[in-house]
Amino acid sequence: MKSLMDHKHALLLAHAGLSGDPEQTPPDAIPEAGPALVMALLRTAALIDRACAAELNEFDLTEGRLSVLLVVASEPGATPAAIADQLSVSRAAVTGLLDGLERQALVARRTIPGDRRSSAITLTPAGHDALVRIGPVYGSWLRQLASGLSPAAAGEAADALAVIQRNLQDSGQAHG
Repeated sequence: MKSLMDHKHALLLAHAGLSGDPEQTPPDAIPEAGPALVMALLRTAALIDRACAAELNEFDLTEGRLSVLLVVASEPGATPAAIADQLSVSRAAVTGLLDGLERQALVARRTIPGDRRSSAITLTPAGHDALVRIGPVYGSWLRQLASGLSPAAAGEAADALAVIQRNLQDSGQAHG
């Protein structure tokens, strides 16, 4: 499984005594496939993140901005606080994302009557058009990434991810 991870993650496994390499693992350590899978998952997530950024770059968007557009499309008039809650990010992060989307003329803010501190966010026609254009491209990209995965393999991978996520939640380390 080492070929699925980068050198940094292989070094971390070896340092923790989990590499399975007799040269790098203390004699009392039992090699484990689970930690190696987690390290491979970290590398895979970083690769997917970079590829996603490249896909969205042709639309002059980031994953964060796209996420905000999708929330606003599903909840026209959402407040920044509601968007932050939906995306499990800070209100300050949403404010920055909205500022960028507003500069791109993809969203509009309007003051909520009786609450000058908050605003309702809506898609502009350009924001709606951007989502219409992105949908098929993003869907095709996701299908390409998953090509070659059988339903059984995808199911097993989903089961493994569910275990890792549950372990993170049980340890109090999952945020979002």
